[in-house]
Amino acid sequence: MSRYNPHYNVALIYKAAGTWRENCFLADGSALSDGGSLWTNTLLGELDQRFVKNLDAGEGDFLSKLKVQLSEGSPDCRQLMAENLWLTLLFPSNVGAAKKRENVLEIWSWSGEDLSATHSLLEDSVLEGVGSAGTAYNTHRWRELVFLIGALRDFKARDASVREQIASDPWAFSGWLSGLPEARHRQLIHILPHLLFPDTFERISSERDKRQILAGFGNTPEKEIRKWSTVEIDRALLELRRRLEDEHGGDIDFYQEEFESQWKNQTKNWLLSWNPSRWTWGTLAADRATTISGEKADNRWRCSSSKPREGDRVFLIRTGSPPKGVVAVGKVTRAPYEAEHWEQTRADAGETTRFVDVAFDSVRDATSDQIVPLEDLQNREPDQEWNPQSSGIEIKAKAARTLERLWKTLPSIAGDSIATGDNAGSGAASPGKVSLPLNLILYGPPGTGKTYRLKNDYLPRYQDEAGDRFEFVTFHQSYAYEDFVEGIRPVTENGAVTYEVRPGVLKRLCDRARRAPDKRFALFIDEINRGNVAKVFGELITLVEVDKRIRIDASGSRLASCKGLEVTLPYSGERFGVPANVDVIGTMNTADRSIALLDSALRRRFRFEELTPKPELLESIDDSEGNAIDLRQLLQAMNARLSRLLHHDQTLGHSYFYHVKSFHELRRVFAREILPFLQEAFYDDWRQIRYILADQAVEEELQLVRARTQNASVLFPKADSAEIGDGEAFEIIREDDITPDAIRKIYEPPE
Repeated sequence: MSRYNPHYNVALIYKAAGTWRENCFLADGSALSDGGSLWTNTLLGELDQRFVKNLDAGEGDFLSKLKVQLSEGSPDCRQLMAENLWLTLLFPSNVGAAKKRENVLEIWSWSGEDLSATHSLLEDSVLEGVGSAGTAYNTHRWRELVFLIGALRDFKARDASVREQIASDPWAFSGWLSGLPEARHRQLIHILPHLLFPDTFERISSERDKRQILAGFGNTPEKEIRKWSTVEIDRALLELRRRLEDEHGGDIDFYQEEFESQWKNQTKNWLLSWNPSRWTWGTLAADRATTISGEKADNRWRCSSSKPREGDRVFLIRTGSPPKGVVAVGKVTRAPYEAEHWEQTRADAGETTRFVDVAFDSVRDATSDQIVPLEDLQNREPDQEWNPQSSGIEIKAKAARTLERLWKTLPSIAGDSIATGDNAGSGAASPGKVSLPLNLILYGPPGTGKTYRLKNDYLPRYQDEAGDRFEFVTFHQSYAYEDFVEGIRPVTENGAVTYEVRPGVLKRLCDRARRAPDKRFALFIDEINRGNVAKVFGELITLVEVDKRIRIDASGSRLASCKGLEVTLPYSGERFGVPANVDVIGTMNTADRSIALLDSALRRRFRFEELTPKPELLESIDDSEGNAIDLRQLLQAMNARLSRLLHHDQTLGHSYFYHVKSFHELRRVFAREILPFLQEAFYDDWRQIRYILADQAVEEELQLVRARTQNASVLFPKADSAEIGDGEAFEIIREDDITPDAIRKIYEPPE
């Protein structure tokens, strides 16, 4: 049934809507006043004159302007407006019950009468809401009220038999309501049908969501569904619901994760496999402990398919030796890429294979924890391949929903349990050899995971039982050749100062690499664009080229057949070349300096890999009232505006929000990281910053950066204020004053 709600106890809300239907919609009575007569054509006409035809677009919040609009109205007119507001607030869960009650009571009090705060239709259980209506529904509630008043005037003017048919037949009601002028732009054409007919219409206040659901579960593209009428869309949704309920054997909700993942972001589900008899998952115990603590466990996993994309859902199934079944779930954090083969002998031969990077949300040890058994999956979804010969096959939508449901029914894991059995172990396989040296620069806006990739993807490849086969350095403006290659340093002995040649970080690493030609070494350079590349590298800018590298034999001597280059270093006079078993991997923050301005010599000698913001890796969080804030839409909206006003190099990376789990943390990130970033990016141009935050489009209570007019005549008494001109001052609100709706309005701007 459409009234099924996994989040709220909604029975009393639907009962309240039914009371309004009988007392106010079909009759002319009152919902909140015993024996009152408010929902009449006469009073609706007065509201039309006082409110609809007397809209106030000036300064001030909704209630203060409404009070002025109704100041000449009758007491009954004001009570009717209070009930209109009460009706529009029955659905949204993104407004607190206390705030709803406060607003209704205040408007009612303008009539000169008091309404009891303990009225049964003003209880928290009635006002908690059934689902989110979005920010715009609240910030521009006057539009919905205008539509509601017009709809009721139309209804009350119809014959009694027509009114009865509309009120009793869900499809007649929907057809009437959605056929009114301006209806397609109003959320009430979705909200009211659900409140009055919750077994027929979904608890969805957005036509966009309805279209995406139908497109996600069917074969009709959304652009075609846009051509359908509201009734056609709702009929198709009802048919879809019945099919899915038959399929799953019970009630469903389209916002449950197993269903939402199929329509909201059009992500796919993939089955990765792991055979412990062929490969030991050395970090299993650590990864399991990480996910138990609520963090994500990052891994690289073999994947035969090239189709997975960032944000796709993955399930890991244990095959080979029993117990067999799904042991981990997570998301793809990096699309498929080629890297050295996971088998050492094949890596030594220069072979590669395809991998994806995965952030596991939950990891279980099959020898100690309950898992989703392979046999259960084969019995429930026989049309899906569950025991694949290769890792990385797509899971069909229905099978994915079944698997998601089975995974969620598994009992939680005790935090102090320890992984044992054939999965336990420590240490990763030592990295294999690559045939050619790697010169790579990871570049992109801040927060896209460049340094993270260095430390978590590349750095472990240069570690083994023997220790740190790499050097890590950060370039800055004063970093010099003497730090990087070699230079003269003063040495004091017995009070006398002498000078000696000291090797820099690159030369030290190359010396180590010459002594171990069978192993790979790496120099990691963070912020490579911050240094003067020509000054730092000097003549070595040529020696790092792939075809200029020298090759070393087992004794550390240069191979006679090697065609690599060597130069004589200016300080030590030594002959020097860069060994082929040294990789150079750097990062570059494009917000600091465009890649187009990077030293051309470096650009010719390095492969560049762009890391872009990945909003698909983000999830929603709940505010203090349990209403969602969509971090994915939030990042997408800000970055679209940043790209338009600045450049795509100066957007925000996903890592700003990647570890945010609560509204408290989100508020802190905004105050301490996002706003300072915007301040620097726009050189304190607060008007532009307000555009990014959509502050210019909403009332002051939802603004993060507020503008205050500075009157020249007040600031500069007796001066020529016309010559000076009025100005603006800007104020950033305090961190503790940031509200959930102030954040939501960034990606849900009012119409």
